[in-house]
Amino acid sequence: MKVFALDEAREVLVKIKPLVEAINDKRMEIYDLLSKLEEENDELERIYIKSTINTLDSEIREHFQMIENLGGVIKGEDPILIDFLSYFQGRYIWLCWKEDEETIIYWHELNDGFSGRKPIEIIEESQNEFRSLSE
Repeated sequence: MKVFALDEAREVLVKIKPLVEAINDKRMEIYDLLSKLEEENDELERIYIKSTINTLDSEIREHFQMIENLGGVIKGEDPILIDFLSYFQGRYIWLCWKEDEETIIYWHELNDGFSGRKPIEIIEESQNEFRSLSE
């Protein structure tokens, strides 16, 4: 599993966000189709709607797989939560992102979940200190 610096994770997130948007668009299509399915009496039309739902569901799974191939770890699907493995102060941590956040602004310990999220500022400050020392 790839270990990300904060800047690297944020760069990958730029590629992941369009995938998340596509997932949510496909979900909305599925919800609309499920409503139509409930009202539809024509059996051929029902078969077509079910087939379309299955195709959309498969595309959603492919998008989640693409996110994982980029190094993101799916921690939740609704809402979409993605973690990136990182290393900070001698231990592994998760950099975490929730689909309605602009960028990665939280992190948490490996064994903590969403409720254990902490603001990313401490990691940003530490990286800035490291850059200052190395210049």
